[in-house]
Amino acid sequence: MRNTTEPVEKQNGIKNFFNAPIARFIVKLSVGMFAILFSAGLIGLFTLNLWIKSGEKVTIPNIVNTSVVDALGALSDRNLELRKAGERNSALIAENYVLSQDPIPGTVVKEGTPVMVVISLGSEVAIVPDLAGRPLREAKVELGRAGLGVGRFSKMHHTSEKDVVLAQSPPPNLRVNRVTPVDMLISLGPRPRDYRLPDFIGRPVNQVNDSLDAMGLVVGELTAKVDLSRPQGVILDQDPRAGSLVAEGSPVSLVMATWHAGENAAQRKFATLLYRVPYGFRPKSIMIEVSDPDGVRTIYDEVDEPGAIIRLAFGYWAQCKVRVYLDNELQPERIFR
Repeated sequence: MRNTTEPVEKQNGIKNFFNAPIARFIVKLSVGMFAILFSAGLIGLFTLNLWIKSGEKVTIPNIVNTSVVDALGALSDRNLELRKAGERNSALIAENYVLSQDPIPGTVVKEGTPVMVVISLGSEVAIVPDLAGRPLREAKVELGRAGLGVGRFSKMHHTSEKDVVLAQSPPPNLRVNRVTPVDMLISLGPRPRDYRLPDFIGRPVNQVNDSLDAMGLVVGELTAKVDLSRPQGVILDQDPRAGSLVAEGSPVSLVMATWHAGENAAQRKFATLLYRVPYGFRPKSIMIEVSDPDGVRTIYDEVDEPGAIIRLAFGYWAQCKVRVYLDNELQPERIFR
């Protein structure tokens, strides 16, 4: 026979459990936690919505066909962010200019919104500039602007100044692929002139130096030889010999008479001082002194125009100090060893 008292006992057990104090506490705690979580969610949603609505709105400017620097400035002024989305060639938009943007101009967005841009690599084709007659340094800059490379150099003497472009390959105005190297023919300047070397023997060394300088020649090795029968400083011998044909810029070695014997004679030296008068608005007083074991002597005392170049040849023993006085004010000393 079926037991009818079992369901009743189960119902009474469930009722007794919920009526128990611990059960009532658990139920109340669960309901309270749910209420707290639900309230926090509503508050967070309300705060987020309020924050979104409170953000400043700005209009995106048109930055297409502007340089990357200018585009960055225009976006920064509106508290927007520039981000690079890519780059590609363009025959219409110059290199390092904005090719396209997203969002499009006129779009109203919140401050801080990133604007994605594509940067132009410039055209795949470049036009070769005309480099003839330009200094090499300027030609290199022009090739860089055109997106072309610097190729090989050939050099030759020419009436043009040194390091001036005489010819090029490819020729000007030709359309070529970018980065194509351009070869150039460079001037070495006018061809050196040839001179018949005069006879310097018996002449003072300073006069000989002036003559060599006027012909574009330089003093090579200068040696001192003791000769008490000749005035000190006159030339006893020269190489190449008088009458020889020498090219401009060639060195001429000299033997000079001296009254100093022994170690000092071997230490007799010769140097050339170059000094440019500082630029300004008025002439300047220049005095130059040489100090060596022989003492202190003035080798130059003149008034020169601003920018003038002073070239002085002088002899000295062992080593010397050269002092330049500009308007009676001492400039940094130079030491010749």
